[in-house]
Amino acid sequence: MLMELGFDMSRYHEESFGETPPEAIEEAEESAELAQITEELDVTGYAVEFVDEGMSVTITESETIHSASAKLGLHIPKACGMGICGSCKVKLVSGNVNMEHNGGITEEDEEEGYILSCCSKPLGNVTIEI
Repeated sequence: MLMELGFDMSRYHEESFGETPPEAIEEAEESAELAQITEELDVTGYAVEFVDEGMSVTITESETIHSASAKLGLHIPKACGMGICGSCKVKLVSGNVNMEHNGGITEEDEEEGYILSCCSKPLGNVTIEI
């Protein structure tokens, strides 16, 4: 049908990472439960500031930078959720994170200060550029 409308499909590329792994779904559900408990207990965590958006949120050390963005309604693309695809790459402006990725980021990107938001957990207050 697209060919009939005059679209050139020779440059079309599609990637598929399959369904979200059950472990990633379970981790997201656990993070949501932990966030609920944290709010109820008023547990102090780490501030995650999204500098370009002028927004920040406090998360626990067990939550990811990606979950911080989701709490604020900020969209960071994410396909795999396990540090494989690299689609959630953001710039760490200040602070430190523990990033446990699975090859989704190059050493050069890391040296330039980039992290994968899906698998990076703060080690203190951090500032991020999306």
